[in-house]
Amino acid sequence: MEPGGNSINHTEKAMAFLGAGIVLAALILGYRLYALGVVLAAAVAWLLYRWQMLAVSNTDGVPPQKATNRLIIRSLIRMLILFSLLGLSILGGKLFLLGVFTGLLLQVLTYMGQSILIIFRKGGTA
Repeated sequence: MEPGGNSINHTEKAMAFLGAGIVLAALILGYRLYALGVVLAAAVAWLLYRWQMLAVSNTDGVPPQKATNRLIIRSLIRMLILFSLLGLSILGGKLFLLGVFTGLLLQVLTYMGQSILIIFRKGGTA
């Protein structure tokens, strides 16, 4: 996240683009529950990501130890919420569960895609 914490960064744009593509493909193929799971989980994951990044940017100017503690606590809360969401999503069926899982993994998929692009741009060298 950029300083100030209010702008959308490149990773978030890539996540939105990838998520929209997945949802569009799912809807075209007729998997509405899957698409719904992706949308809901991606929205929750994005909000929690932004909330966590506010702790990283430390706009309050708190001492480093307190900022670190805040980040760790937010990370644990974020994981607890995401795992709970994943666990509860089984109530919506297998397709919905898979959609939620996909939505939660959009950030990881985006980072992997960006890493591959960097490798190709460098010609596969370190």
